[in-house]
Amino acid sequence: MAHGMLEDLAREIDPASGIPVRERPVVGSPSAARIIATVAADTTSLAIAALLTGALAASPNSVPVARRLFEVFPPSGTRDLVLLLALVPYWLAALYAFGLYKASGSSIRGASVENACRGATALITASWLLATLLVLIDGISAPLAIVMIMWIIATVFLPIGRWIARGLVWRRAAFAERVVIVGAGLVGHTLAAKIAKHPEYRIELVGFLEDGEPMPNGEGPNVPIIGSLQDLEEVIRDQRVNRVILAFSQARHQQFLSLARICADHNVKVNIVPRLFEVLSSRAGVDDLEGIPLLDVAQVELSRMNMLIKRVFDLLVGGLLTLVCLPLLVAVAILIKVDSPGPVFFRQERMGRNGRVFRIFKFRSMHAGAEDMREDLAFLNEYSGPMFKIKKDPRITRVGSWLRRISLDELPQLFNVLRGDMSLVGPRPLWVEEARQCKGWAKKRLHITPGITGLWQVMGRNDIPFDEMVKLDYFYVTGWSLSWDIRLLLETIPAVLGRRGAY
Repeated sequence: MAHGMLEDLAREIDPASGIPVRERPVVGSPSAARIIATVAADTTSLAIAALLTGALAASPNSVPVARRLFEVFPPSGTRDLVLLLALVPYWLAALYAFGLYKASGSSIRGASVENACRGATALITASWLLATLLVLIDGISAPLAIVMIMWIIATVFLPIGRWIARGLVWRRAAFAERVVIVGAGLVGHTLAAKIAKHPEYRIELVGFLEDGEPMPNGEGPNVPIIGSLQDLEEVIRDQRVNRVILAFSQARHQQFLSLARICADHNVKVNIVPRLFEVLSSRAGVDDLEGIPLLDVAQVELSRMNMLIKRVFDLLVGGLLTLVCLPLLVAVAILIKVDSPGPVFFRQERMGRNGRVFRIFKFRSMHAGAEDMREDLAFLNEYSGPMFKIKKDPRITRVGSWLRRISLDELPQLFNVLRGDMSLVGPRPLWVEEARQCKGWAKKRLHITPGITGLWQVMGRNDIPFDEMVKLDYFYVTGWSLSWDIRLLLETIPAVLGRRGAY
């Protein structure tokens, strides 16, 4: 059904811009406000980068790297600064060409680490094109040094500017999207629960539309049923809806097409949850057969070449991180010994790739003998599935509580990465008895090397039910790429600092 609907909707897409003709953001909408704020943040960041580059050109001896560059490509003073400021629209055009403003207006998340990486790519591409043009015009006297320095500074300041804009400007009511979910079944309620966990998305859930019998929301947010599918147009108009998510209602194919076209008529964005989404990676490729889109479902296995690339990456980055973190490792070890009696490290058998058992390294965060108390505390377990988690675990030490909140207890797993037992990114390493309880579908996760971080870490750690964690592991392996590993490593930083699901 989804494929046919996508095919029909494709006919209403502007081939030049790739944007549905009747879904472009209008002035005054949250989408337009987000794009304007993003452009303003980028303009400010690029202007600051130009001024800093000009300051370095005025005092080239202040920074060793800048001094070397200016020795080869001497600056020309005020002329360089004027050139950089005048070229701000050029940099903005490059960011637009790489799609850096599309996510701000259309994506639910609004921004991601992937966008930041794409921004760096856009800046370096624009820098090389500009440098080539300047050489063709001025030859060897072209101001290449200021272009290189401008690129480096802008690459740092651009994501910072966007982060500040999201933290300060996006809090205003004008930036919040009002969302309706069509379908009050399991998928609809799951979407509502995920949205509720992320207030930074700036989404207000208006309610569900459902023709059939709605499911109870369980422990999810209390989102009301506000009508049936035929009420969509009235709801959009009366509730000032900005986005509609089609999530497996009992509607027929033609009804779905009508709903999507109603949204287009009212400049409302539409998202469709595809059928069989459980086996589709978010990075699934799309093929085309005479106008019918075909989604690729990858095999649950990394090729030997991919595993080799992943291992080399783990050794290089893991070795560097281990060297950088050595002083911190020593400091934490001292704190643990001072806080409570017992060993510094906690070692436990975990299930690795293909069922191979290994001993994981972690900083001890519990009192000595805590494992012997596990059965006595089983009635306090707050985690669904085979895993064992207690939010206010009485076995945790004072230092251990602090370590867990910012995940520093995981740092010694870098040694497991260097030994090859673990990867920097991968499925969560389960305790042996927990892993043995994985049956059927869940056993697929054992085909992959477990990781220090992964989708489960970025999406919410202990707040994620076991069944959903298994699905995230499947998505990870089917959509694996080295760039995705880098992205997940970078996204782990805000996830850890935000303490999502940490206890």
